[in-house]
Amino acid sequence: MNAQVASPKIRISQDQRIGFTLVELLVVIAIIGVMVGLLLPAVQAAREAARRMSCSNNLKQVGLAMHNYHDSFNRLPKPGYHNRDIIVNASSTSSSQGWTVGLLPYIEETAFQDQFDFDWVGGPRGFRASPNNLLLGSQEISTYRCPSDGGDKTWFSPTSTWRLPDGNRGGLARGNYGVNGGAGSAFSRTDFRRPRERGPFHFGGSGRPSPGEPYAAQFQDIRDGLSNTILVGEIIAAEVQSDIRGAWMYASSMYISGGEPSYRSPRILVGPNGNALDDMRMDRPGRCGYTGEPDRHLRCVAGGSRGFQTARSRHPGGVQVTFCDGSVRFINESIQLDVWLNLLAMADGNVVASLE
Repeated sequence: MNAQVASPKIRISQDQRIGFTLVELLVVIAIIGVMVGLLLPAVQAAREAARRMSCSNNLKQVGLAMHNYHDSFNRLPKPGYHNRDIIVNASSTSSSQGWTVGLLPYIEETAFQDQFDFDWVGGPRGFRASPNNLLLGSQEISTYRCPSDGGDKTWFSPTSTWRLPDGNRGGLARGNYGVNGGAGSAFSRTDFRRPRERGPFHFGGSGRPSPGEPYAAQFQDIRDGLSNTILVGEIIAAEVQSDIRGAWMYASSMYISGGEPSYRSPRILVGPNGNALDDMRMDRPGRCGYTGEPDRHLRCVAGGSRGFQTARSRHPGGVQVTFCDGSVRFINESIQLDVWLNLLAMADGNVVASLE
């Protein structure tokens, strides 16, 4: 018979339990923490890259829509108007819908624009006299919104109570793209008369066919070249209800410009994402309702010069803009101020050779 060899039995005493020591556990936790610390910035960067790409695509769509609009009317859309005949009968922008409404059919939002109430006579309340228009304006248009500037942002007029068709109080949703109002003030007629200041759009008035009429250029007016002049740039939508910046349907909200009117002294001019930490380098929107210390990009002061706002974004390092030729480019926030102003002016004779 073959002898069977008994396998040895290993006994583990209570003092020899299998497991991790405290030191080993701490080392594992430390390693996991380091890995998470390395991974999170990469994930955040990837998400921002995706948001920036989506924002770039929106700007591309707006640029293409502008070109299609120009093909139809031989002129860019008015920055503000009171009447469906947006080429001839533009008027004061104080209560008017903006260029964003005129562009709706060209960004595949014809059905949305068809619901807009154009059947009214211009008055102190403008398009807001129609509860249905307020209802439309309270809805976001995805093409006008940059996903990097998140949050639920709605503008309510601080001087009036708006009512939606159901009787509830309502406000206007925000957007993140503004037309180029020139190297000076987008509202100063003095700046409009100065070729070195004029941009493709202006709110203060061209005098054609009537004084005070908002201006939109023809491509032939952009003498510095379509590839050398900004058409649309990013803006940051305001955080408080009484700050008008970014209310997409409202004419005086969706624009960028270089700074104060040329007759101001000392004059304040601000580049993209310009320093907004002190009174000499901050945006001055028409209205502001902040208390305490708000976002550095959304500082404001009441009163003073007519409102202006520079291009701003939540993208690290700069802003994205659409040029008049339809191309979308990223502008570094460290760009020299005079170069930035040259890009805003459409006929100043200064062609920017490179943005690198």
